[in-house]
Amino acid sequence: MFAPRIAAPLRNIGRVQASAVARTAFAKTRVMAPVGIRILSTSQSSLKEVTVAPLIDQRKNRPLSPHLTIYQPQLTWYMSMFHRAFGGAVATGFYAGAVGYAVAPMIGMGFDAAAITSLIATVPVGAKIAAKFIIAYPFTFHSLNGIRHLAWDTTRFMSLKGVYQTGYVVLGLSTVSAVGLALI
Repeated sequence: MFAPRIAAPLRNIGRVQASAVARTAFAKTRVMAPVGIRILSTSQSSLKEVTVAPLIDQRKNRPLSPHLTIYQPQLTWYMSMFHRAFGGAVATGFYAGAVGYAVAPMIGMGFDAAAITSLIATVPVGAKIAAKFIIAYPFTFHSLNGIRHLAWDTTRFMSLKGVYQTGYVVLGLSTVSAVGLALI
């Protein structure tokens, strides 16, 4: 990108008098010879002057990007946000459980199937169902929304109507399946 800008004006410097474009584009370059002789004198530019200063000037002229606050919230916006959040929550819960299961016996805590079963047996039924729903909903939502994304990869349901229909289907099936898992 930089070479063609320099090469085109420099080719003509020896043949004709330096044009106004060459004089303004290369203010630090001086033609030191009469027409027909190609002798060029240049001055050194600092790295900051060449690379950083033009970028700073460009950033000053860029328009500001609007933020989320100007957009009307939509189903797709919320579903994308929750898909990412629930994916992180499911992964964090899985890794925390796996690390706890591996490390707890080393530090003398009883974290095996018998200890977990006896602990859960002391919890009231309503709390068990609520806890299972809280664990099951992010898992089912993230899984079903992932299937929705796989369907989009095959270019199905990519219309606005299809996106909203599949969104409502994912929300409904996630709720029904999480309630079913919580009641088991």
